[in-house]
Amino acid sequence: MGINEMDLVLFATGEERQAANILSIAMVSNPIHIAVMGGQGEKEQQRLEHWFLEMLSERPREVFVAKYKGAMVGVLRSQACYEEAGPQDQETSKSDVDESALTDPDARLAHWLAVWDEHDPPEPHRHLGPVGVDPRYQQQGIGSSLMVQFCASVDANSEPAYLETDRVENVRFYEKFSFNVIGETDIFGVRNFFMWRPEQ
Repeated sequence: MGINEMDLVLFATGEERQAANILSIAMVSNPIHIAVMGGQGEKEQQRLEHWFLEMLSERPREVFVAKYKGAMVGVLRSQACYEEAGPQDQETSKSDVDESALTDPDARLAHWLAVWDEHDPPEPHRHLGPVGVDPRYQQQGIGSSLMVQFCASVDANSEPAYLETDRVENVRFYEKFSFNVIGETDIFGVRNFFMWRPEQ
């Protein structure tokens, strides 16, 4: 596959299930997903696909997809986030909740996302994620091409950007696009990194 054979286009209505499938296959082996769902088999991949399908159907925002010979091989979603008023002196759910007591995957998912939410920067920004490339097409520049497209989009609007990741190798990847780690925390024993890209 040549990178010049790939098309980068905006997500179209009706492509939600295909995009959710790509994201679930690409991300089922992520440490936080394994920790939350208890594994990385077919059952967990289907649960993750259902969650991504719900997200893409109800909150699509801006989604770029990479296509090779008409078939979707990569997905990048982002959304504009604005400051929301709320108490800043509450203990985080990480402090409030005994993670070892959360055995139901839905409860573990809710806790994980609540901790991530508490780390969202208060200033307006574009929130990146999820991002995934079909494992059969990884290491061929698709993720980088999607990120170039994303950075061009936020730069055109003079927006800072923010993301979360649970892989050290992803930290190194996003640093190539001017993201820097601004915080870290453990969730279910998995190290999570919070990264910020200033307005360019």
